[in-house]
Amino acid sequence: MKKLVIILGVLLLSCNGLWAQKLIIGVKAPDLKIKEWVTSEQPINGKPTLIEFFFSRSEPSCRRLAVMDSFAKKYGDSLNVVIMACEPKERVIHATENYTFYVALDTDNKTFSAYGAEFVPFGVLLDGKNRVLWFGNSSKFGDKELQAALLKR
Repeated sequence: MKKLVIILGVLLLSCNGLWAQKLIIGVKAPDLKIKEWVTSEQPINGKPTLIEFFFSRSEPSCRRLAVMDSFAKKYGDSLNVVIMACEPKERVIHATENYTFYVALDTDNKTFSAYGAEFVPFGVLLDGKNRVLWFGNSSKFGDKELQAALLKR
C-alpha cells in the first residue's frame, strides 16, 4: 500500500509539471505582448525569431547577450533576435545598449507568463509562422544547435 501511495504521489507531481508546460514543439507560440520596444526598429514578420528572456541582474543571462549579438550579426538577414526583459527600461537599456538585436519590455509580465519563462536564461526559437522549433535553457544553445533547429523547419 505504501508503494502505491508513493507511485500515485510521483504521478501527480509529474502531471503538475505537464500542466505547467506552455510551449509545445511544432505548435503556434503565444503572441508577444510587448509593452514597449526599446530598439527603434521591430522584428520583421515572417522570419524565424529567437527570443531570449533576460534579467539584467542574472550573470548567466548577461553572458548570453554576446551570444545573442553574434547570432544577430551572423543570421540577421534570416533571423530576428529579440531580448525580452521584464524590468525597468533604464536597467535594460544600460545592459543592452551596444548590441545589434531587438530589445522589448514586458513590464507587466504577460509574455514571460504566456511562454512559461520562470528562469533565465530561457530561450525560444520560432519559425516564420510563429511555431515553436526549440525552447529551454538557452545557456546550452549555441551556433550548432541554432543551425540544426533552423534546418529542421
